[in-house]
Amino acid sequence: MPSGIANPRQPSRSPAWAALMRRAYAILGRPRHRSGPRRPILERPAARYGMAVGFVAVAIAVVFLVEFVIGKFFNFPFYAAVVAGAWLGFGPGCLSFILATLAVEDMGTPPLFNLRLDPSEMQGFIAFVCFALVCLAWSSQRRRAQRALEATVQQRTADLLRTNAALQVEITEREAAEDELRHRETLLAQGQKLSRTASWLLQLPEGDMQWSAQLFDILRLDRTSEAPSYGLFTERMHPEDRPRFAQAVERAIEENSDFSLEIRIVIPGGPTKYVQAVGEVRRGAARGVEFIGTIMDLTERKGTEQALRDAASELARTLRLATVAELAAAIAHEINQPLAAITANGGACLRSLDQQPPMLDNAREAAGCIVADGHRAGDVIRRIRALFNKEEPNQLLLDVNDIVEHVLHLSRGAIDQQRVVARTELAVRPLLVVGDPVQLQQVVVNLVTNALEAMSGIADRPRQLTIRSEVERGAAVVLTIEDSGRGLDPDQMSRIFDSFYTTKPDGIGVGLAISRSIIEAHGGTLWASPAMRAGARVGFTLPLATAGGE
Repeated sequence: MPSGIANPRQPSRSPAWAALMRRAYAILGRPRHRSGPRRPILERPAARYGMAVGFVAVAIAVVFLVEFVIGKFFNFPFYAAVVAGAWLGFGPGCLSFILATLAVEDMGTPPLFNLRLDPSEMQGFIAFVCFALVCLAWSSQRRRAQRALEATVQQRTADLLRTNAALQVEITEREAAEDELRHRETLLAQGQKLSRTASWLLQLPEGDMQWSAQLFDILRLDRTSEAPSYGLFTERMHPEDRPRFAQAVERAIEENSDFSLEIRIVIPGGPTKYVQAVGEVRRGAARGVEFIGTIMDLTERKGTEQALRDAASELARTLRLATVAELAAAIAHEINQPLAAITANGGACLRSLDQQPPMLDNAREAAGCIVADGHRAGDVIRRIRALFNKEEPNQLLLDVNDIVEHVLHLSRGAIDQQRVVARTELAVRPLLVVGDPVQLQQVVVNLVTNALEAMSGIADRPRQLTIRSEVERGAAVVLTIEDSGRGLDPDQMSRIFDSFYTTKPDGIGVGLAISRSIIEAHGGTLWASPAMRAGARVGFTLPLATAGGE
């Protein structure tokens, strides 16, 4: 079995002829792998040495031809062969020198194909050899100079290419920067146009001025025919504002500070504009003093502010009228209840007197109610007058149960007329609070009146009014008035205490709002909720006098 098959991992030794072929390839310059790019023919060693031999062969042929024509040996072609061989490199030059020397020694000294030299031929042969060496040295030096020049040219070319590439990159970057600058200038101009703001630059003491395109639009100037100048800028100012602007500029220069002031721009044949001028001082050794500033058009803002002021004035007037209307409605509501009671009691008194025999006791009782309602109306008027005079309300020690009894006595006629059953569940102990008796009585009257009106028209269940008083946690009095009327919707719970909100067709909507204001002024809260079965529960909570501090 061959060793290469028995042990495949053992490397086989290459034969001697393979090494000889590799050396020959190295000498001849033949590439063993054709995968890469092929070199030029003059860069291959075999081609250069072959051309050196060819040059000597051509020289031999030329010498033979010349000798055949003129009958004389002529050795100049061998010098040319040496020079041409040396141009291909030092090795090909030496080869051409050796071959040319042998050819001259053989052809120039007969007999042919005999390399022996006679003493008489030695001098000419040595002269040829020396001159051939000179030609070889000169050609080699010229070749080195050419190669150095080619290397320098290649280096300069590479440097120029790199410089050109760098310039191309710089040009590209500069174009990109210019595009970005133009884009930013466009954005700045668009931003100034949208914000109605212009920029300007004033150089002193020359008075040269530059400004943006938006200032032409603000000043209503033609940018194609007018040139920016300080005189043109101040010419557009209102005559009364020019001294102020000049003083602001002088003060900013003296104090090295900024300035800001509002001036007017007068447009010939157009409206007056209001602008805000802002300037910043910059000092430089070469440039002198520079002002960099902006002009902001405030005309539209001024118009908007004036419209807002007019709207605010109109709103204040409307609020005053609404306040007067609300006050008138509140007064009407406060007076209407005792007047209605007076009317009802007066009717009851007349009916009692018309009876046969007259019911004098009932008439007397009705007349007493009329007198009491008249006094209550007078108390309401006095309370309203005290409100206008900013007088403090009467703070008295009151029993909530007494207020309830008094209100039921006043409302007895309306209760009997609507066939309402009135029940009271009052606390046994006196429920003392500190407050205005007229105001608290008015609150209870409003709540009882609303409950009676809510039960009008109810026919499918008994009309029942329940007034309940109790003590909550030993620190507050809770009075609840419950009816069996129509009740309240959930969305009405949060609005029934608002001014001018009412669920009654002929209501004003101020009774519960006034009642809440009164209860809150006494340190309590007014609330409403649905009843257990039908109707609504409305009540208030007041602090006990014993717990409140009196």
